[in-house]
Amino acid sequence: MPDNYLYTACGPDGIKRRGVIQADSAERVAAILDEQHLIPIEIKTQKNQLKPALFGFMKGRQYEDLILFTRNLSTLYQAGIPILRALGIIKIGPADSYFNRALERIRIAVQSGRSLSEAMADYPNLFAKIYTASIAAGETSGHLDMVLDALGVMLERDLELNRQIKSAVRYPVMVTTAIAGAFAVLITFVIPRFASFYSEMGAQLPAPTRALIIINQIVTQYWAAVVAFFVISALILRRIYASSSGRLVFDNIFLRLPVLGDLINKGNIARFTYMFHLLIKSGIPIVKSLEMLANTIKNTRLTAEIRYLAESFREGRELSGSAENMKFFPEMALQMIKVGLESGSLEIMLNEISKHYSKEVDYKSRHLTSLLEPILTVVLGAFVLVVALAIFLPMWNLIQIFRH
Repeated sequence: MPDNYLYTACGPDGIKRRGVIQADSAERVAAILDEQHLIPIEIKTQKNQLKPALFGFMKGRQYEDLILFTRNLSTLYQAGIPILRALGIIKIGPADSYFNRALERIRIAVQSGRSLSEAMADYPNLFAKIYTASIAAGETSGHLDMVLDALGVMLERDLELNRQIKSAVRYPVMVTTAIAGAFAVLITFVIPRFASFYSEMGAQLPAPTRALIIINQIVTQYWAAVVAFFVISALILRRIYASSSGRLVFDNIFLRLPVLGDLINKGNIARFTYMFHLLIKSGIPIVKSLEMLANTIKNTRLTAEIRYLAESFREGRELSGSAENMKFFPEMALQMIKVGLESGSLEIMLNEISKHYSKEVDYKSRHLTSLLEPILTVVLGAFVLVVALAIFLPMWNLIQIFRH
């Protein structure tokens, strides 16, 4: 898989230029720079600065900038303005922003004879592979206006899905955080005072209270060891998550989470099928489309299933037999893809699948609170029970002492 390379080069005007190029080797980067009449000064591998996303292939402010750029370019191009001039007109945010500097370099590259998709491929942190491949297909087929419009729709739908899921998980995260905070206050301030009072009165402390006191002593007396334990555990988990096998285990767990796992899965399926629909619409072959899409899904378990689907298409296997090896890819989606292939309406079917699962994600995200209510009730109930036993059982023992 190509790597991203940071380069510093000197142009014919003597001005230094910096940028990112995706290539198989540093030698290939030097060749690309030479084609642009740039003299390389420094070329080094760039670490991926985009954090893995649970629900999508791109996140943050750059995503919104990309949507705005795509919509502007689509509007200008459909108005009959040439791509080169359109790139000079479009400005996203502050004039000296990274996005605008990248657009200027892309415009210069296009002016020097490179295609728009090739120039965009030099900035993989701004333009994902699926984006540049769609642009390339639009340039080849002569339907760039249609592709730009479809890309704008896809990006907006993807952003909306991300926002819906973020909004949906906000409430349970807040409740869990509140419970953790209350528990910390309980064992740090409340329980020690109760324990001191009860010990002075000679009351025997029950097991729940003693357990919380032990936790308090561990936290207060060995806080450095506790902090070190959590830091080391976090580093170990991060190291495991960074490995391919460890990431697969974690992603399996994510997809099996109650309620949230189904939401994550269907959100990814909705996104995948719409991207698949866009690539097919752009004229990219089925197998190549699936191979490209496998790299855009951040959940490695789903990625493995999409690659298996691509292999099935390549070898001509029946999709009905793929269901056993695809535990998370919905069977209904597989059947609709099969019907689309047999009827020659795959593009339409993929769009319908995407709409269906987008509606499901929308419904579940709006009703997530009620769906998670039973789980949150059990967690809150357990917390209240522990607090009640830890505080009120000693009171009962104290009453018994006073009676005697």
